Amino acid sequence: MRLAPLGLMLCCPLLAQGGPRLPWRGLAPLAWQPVLHPPGGAVPPPPAPSTGSLRVRVTPEGTLRVVDARGVIRLRAGLPGRPQRAWRDGGVPLETPTGTWRFPARTPLAQGIGTLQWCAADFRPFLDGLLWILCDGGAVLAVVHPATGEILYLPLPPGRSFTLRLLPDRLEVDAGRPEPGSASRWFLPWIALLPRLADLGPRPRALPRGTALDPFPSQ
Repeated sequence: MRLAPLGLMLCCPLLAQGGPRLPWRGLAPLAWQPVLHPPGGAVPPPPAPSTGSLRVRVTPEGTLRVVDARGVIRLRAGLPGRPQRAWRDGGVPLETPTGTWRFPARTPLAQGIGTLQWCAADFRPFLDGLLWILCDGGAVLAVVHPATGEILYLPLPPGRSFTLRLLPDRLEVDAGRPEPGSASRWFLPWIALLPRLADLGPRPRALPRGTALDPFPSQ
């Protein structure tokens, strides 16, 4: 009879926490800036889409899976909602936000954030191998890097029914239905996204632990 109260005491902290924290909740806001004047002149088209040995599949329910050439699942994850719009690489729009696409296993970002030319006149070639997804589950942009199996969630500015525009010098979003008193178009320079994009790069390899017979295995 005493086990029931004990079980309730153990469950109460879990219920209070509300379950596991979703990775797209509680994100630090980005310094989005309102677009006061549209860029002058014609914007050059984004580079051609990439291809490779990685297969990326996105379902209408909002699940994502990355499989390599050997059939090994390198990433399985859920998105913030149902996919509404999607772009790949440096801004190539996809006909539908769901389906299966090929991505390269070697990308500029997979070589490390220090190899990117942040002052380049057109930064979009360095975004090769990325998948950008807008969902209906909230103002969050999901950026997937299949080559490293990493996902980045970027909080969007106020608004609803977003669309995305990758320009040579910045990332721009159009809030189709902006909040009252808010701007309808926002942007972020690519250099401002450096700390976030770094999370899509390769993770540092942990050094092997030493033992009594081999105290310094990394040397």
